[in-house]
Amino acid sequence: MRRFPDTLVTIIEKSDLNINQISMISGISNTYLTKLLRHRINHPGKDKIASVLLALNFTITAINDVLADYDYQPLNRHDIPQILKNNRNRRFEGRILPHFDYIYFELVMAALEALGGTKIIIKERPSGIFIPMDLYMMKEFPIESDDQAARFFMTFTHDVVAERKKLFLENCRKGYRFETYICKGCLEESLKNNISIESQKSDPRKAELFARYFANAVSAYLKFPEQHRHRVVKRCTYFQFLIQDAEGENPKVSFTADRRHYFHNEWEQLNIEGFLSNAPGITDLFFQEVEKSRMAARQTDEANTPRGFHEYIRHLFVSHGMGPAFDQALTELMDIPGLRFH
Repeated sequence: MRRFPDTLVTIIEKSDLNINQISMISGISNTYLTKLLRHRINHPGKDKIASVLLALNFTITAINDVLADYDYQPLNRHDIPQILKNNRNRRFEGRILPHFDYIYFELVMAALEALGGTKIIIKERPSGIFIPMDLYMMKEFPIESDDQAARFFMTFTHDVVAERKKLFLENCRKGYRFETYICKGCLEESLKNNISIESQKSDPRKAELFARYFANAVSAYLKFPEQHRHRVVKRCTYFQFLIQDAEGENPKVSFTADRRHYFHNEWEQLNIEGFLSNAPGITDLFFQEVEKSRMAARQTDEANTPRGFHEYIRHLFVSHGMGPAFDQALTELMDIPGLRFH
């Protein structure tokens, strides 16, 4: 029987994480990893290798190199469903975990979405869950060192975001509540940067997609005002964050630094997006931030009803000559029963 190298075992041992921690962040069972580290499994499954290495923030190129040690072909679209299934089994307990930008961050967000429960978000504009897929895929992505890995990265990113959206809609059908607080100044600056006359001239497609993005958020609030609450506040926080399962017994906080400007530095292949924690001392601090935002919302009551939020967002689009595009995008959604997004 052929013996394969212990590449994955060596990586795990050098990670400075124990079996329980690797299991939690990868979604691979403790039992399986124990057998692997005791050399009872010499040829781990392709999806197991990928899930562990993605949890450890390996690039797709590096993962493919490890897969080659086990005689596997590079990652392809047929591998994605099982990797996403593993990701749903992730757990977040007992430590502060860093998460990284691009696909690694979206995997964490999808795993959090799988937990369900009430979600509270504080950021500079509506949740990224409302961003149309075409707009999301316009982001600047890291450069993989070979074309095959780069193509897979884009396909995988698309499917991870789709998974996150799917889980979000499942949570909506289950009746979970979503509460969002948006800094008024940041929101207006964001729209100015993306739908101003100058922005429309340089990238009209992006401006059009922003109209659909905000129509998604507004339609959710108009159709389901008790479930999707958007609050515009005159208060800016140093962190953007979300609290998942905020009304449960063990809420999780994902918080990110507010990096306002990006200059397409190609050497930045992996950046810390933020951290995630369920430690009571940390979660208590962020719940205090939520209370401050709730108090700040009282100063902007006119924008914090479904109708008021709609009128406020529409006014911003009209001020940039994008009123018709926003109106059309919203009308299309309001004419469809239930929760639907562009």
